[in-house]
Amino acid sequence: MRSHYHTAINPDDDNNSHALMLRMVGFNKRVLEAGCASGHVSEMLKAQGCTVVGIENDSTVVEPAMQWLERVIVRNLDDDGLWDELDGEFFDAILFGDVLEHLHDPLAALTHSVKHLLPAGTVVISVPNIAHADVKIALMKGTFPYTESGLLDQTHIYFFTKDSLIDLVRKAGLVVTEVNRVIVPVFGTEVGAQRDDVDDEVLAAVLRDRESETYQFVIKAVRDDGTRALEKLSDDLVELVDRLHDEVKRTESLEIRVAELGAKATALEAQRDVDAQDLARLHHQNDAIKRLIPTPVRNLFRKRFQ
Repeated sequence: MRSHYHTAINPDDDNNSHALMLRMVGFNKRVLEAGCASGHVSEMLKAQGCTVVGIENDSTVVEPAMQWLERVIVRNLDDDGLWDELDGEFFDAILFGDVLEHLHDPLAALTHSVKHLLPAGTVVISVPNIAHADVKIALMKGTFPYTESGLLDQTHIYFFTKDSLIDLVRKAGLVVTEVNRVIVPVFGTEVGAQRDDVDDEVLAAVLRDRESETYQFVIKAVRDDGTRALEKLSDDLVELVDRLHDEVKRTESLEIRVAELGAKATALEAQRDVDAQDLARLHHQNDAIKRLIPTPVRNLFRKRFQ
């Protein structure tokens, strides 16, 4: 049986968390995939030449994944004892794809996993963003509509923003080296927020948050070597990525505004042509009327209104 999270993956989609994680992991790596489910990511990792060890809590969905996995450990990631089964094993990459939010203690699981990371290895994490505009609008309505998957998956225990995710990573002894965002526009998620749910002023305030349309954060992290230089480099990188994201949003807003103004200019030009045609028609009608009025009458009107 396949997991209900199983989905087809387009590795060329830059706005997809699975595709971003696959790129961050890379090729020909030994990978520990936490929460492998029925193998939709495992299959793609295998295609990239990786060998994969999977961890999955739900024994009913792992069978399809076995064809791509070196082996699978059927244990709960909240169970500290599961890490004994990986004693002496190390990995080039450890992958937590939309998993940490389902755990009672995501910090413990992440910290345990890092002990199995090779010195030059990377940890790749994807989590949904609880600060998406659709969630805020739903809360303003007094609702919190749980769904089977997505931002408000009914099995989520932890909820993350960018800052809380970075804080968790640092507490686990890692530093962030790459930050990506999956973008879903306001009113575009499964939460079901509608344009009529919020007035213009409040919507503008909600959208001023740079993460208002961030659906998922996808990050890469490495071991913290304890030096201030690496920590500062990580901070600077995150800040630069944030600035780039802001510039992209501003550019997109300007492009939308330019398109709107272009549409208005086109409409005005079209209206000007219509008005010119109407004016020409009126002049023609006026000339026709003048020709029908006898000359003495025209002279009388002319004298009267001079």
